Order: sequence, then structure tokens, then C-alpha cells
Amino acid sequence: MTLLLVFVLLTGGLSALFLGVSIVAQGYLYQEAASRLPVRAAVGGLLLGGFITFWSALDKSNPGRYDTFFNFAPYSTAEFTEFEAVRWPAVAGVLRTDASGKTVEEVVKFKRAPGGTQFLREGTGEPFIMNGSDNSGSFMTGAIRLKGPEDPAPVRYNAIVKETAGGKSKSYTPERRFNEENGSRYVEAVQMGTLFVPSNKTVFLALLLNFVLLVLWLAVTWPVLRYSLAHALGLTAVGTLVTMLVLMPLLFRFNRPAAKPAPAPAPATTSVPVVTGAPKIAS
Repeated sequence: MTLLLVFVLLTGGLSALFLGVSIVAQGYLYQEAASRLPVRAAVGGLLLGGFITFWSALDKSNPGRYDTFFNFAPYSTAEFTEFEAVRWPAVAGVLRTDASGKTVEEVVKFKRAPGGTQFLREGTGEPFIMNGSDNSGSFMTGAIRLKGPEDPAPVRYNAIVKETAGGKSKSYTPERRFNEENGSRYVEAVQMGTLFVPSNKTVFLALLLNFVLLVLWLAVTWPVLRYSLAHALGLTAVGTLVTMLVLMPLLFRFNRPAAKPAPAPAPATTSVPVVTGAPKIAS
């Protein structure tokens, strides 16, 4: 659906709606309709139709970032095609440590498969998994390192883990997320390849768009169509809610780029309990 077609349909449809409803409603409420009502209805349709089209265009370029008040995401996103997995190797369920007692870390590089969504280990082609066993032994991914679009060097993102069994083992939290070390960005394990960047600017602009929609509805129903303030407030509440809950989601759905295919499921692996109490010293 082209944005020009959206604009034409919205402007024409809203203008007709405002004209038809106002002829009946104002004749009943005020004994007569406002003067030059067809022109007023056209102005109202143009204002709301133009703004809604602008919002749809903004969403098409930034899918989901500036959604309605009920659905907007308080972050922006960036894509990455490779990263380093920082693994904690384990032997018999016990984390390996070096001579100083520090947990051993092994770095394995992964790249996105050409034309796909899976990340494959460089050199072997094995798919990325959070924990389990491969040719090198048992492991748990404790962090990832990747370079964002504006990063001069790779940044570490630590896995969110919790201690269980009286502090003797570690496991992932239900979020399965990697948080930026000394930062607010994060990566969802179920959506590898996407870096989430919390943004106050995104929140402000999303809320501003919703507020402008509310103000425009009030402007159209009150000074433009000449309803009384009390009636205009009621119409504004109804119009804004219908726009946010019905119209905008429908427009966003048809204007957003097609979603990427879902990643192929990773091979099933056996969870590896990692014991942290009295760890063995790697030889």
C-alpha cells in the first residue's frame, strides 16, 4: 500500500465521515449544523489524514519504534552479522579455572549464515547454542562480544545468570539475555543478530506523536467542526482510541517491511549444571 494512496483514502474517508456525522449530530444537538460544514470537514480530514500518513511513513522507516501508546518499544535496534561467544568450559559439571582461581574463558567466533538467520561457528559451521556440548567439550556461554554500528571496538555483553542449589551452580534467567557491560544495551538470545538500544529520544518522540494525535482530534472537533468543548472532548477520546487501537495497527501492518523468516530451531542440547562451589583447578 503506497503512502499516497493511504493519504488519499484517509483524507477522503475522514472528510466524508466528519461531514455525514456532523450534519446529523449538530442538527440534533444544536438545531443546525456549523456554517460551511463541507469545507470544515475537508480541513479536518486533511489535518488528520496528513498526520496519520506522516506517522505511517515514519513507522515504515523505523518499524515499531514509534508505535502507538499501547505498543511502542522504548528502544531502537541495530543489526549485527558476527560476534564472539565467550564460553565457560566445564568438566564433569564444574567450571574450569586457571591457577589463580579465575574462570577460564574460551572465545569462539560466529558469523551469520549467508541468506539465513542462524549464526554458524567459523571454521566448523556448527550453529550457535547457549550451552551444551560440542567437539571441544561441555560449556556455558557466559558472554558475547560484538561491535555495534558506532563502536570503535567490540563490546562485551554478559549473560544474565543466577546461582542455584545453594550457590553451587549457575543457570540462565528466563529472559535469556546478554546485557552490555557498563551500559544499557542488550541482546536477546532468542533474537541473535539484533542489538537493542534503550533510547530516551525514542520514548519522547513516540509519546509526542501520540500527544499530537490527541491534540489534532481536539482541534478538528472543536474549532474546526465547531462542536462544543464538552462534546469535542468526548469525540476526541473516542476518535483517538479508535485511531490508536484499530486504524494505526492496520496501517502499520500493511506498510511495514515483510518480517524476516524465523530462525531454524537449534539442535536440542542437554543442560549443563555449572558448579561454582569449590571449582576444580584446570591443569
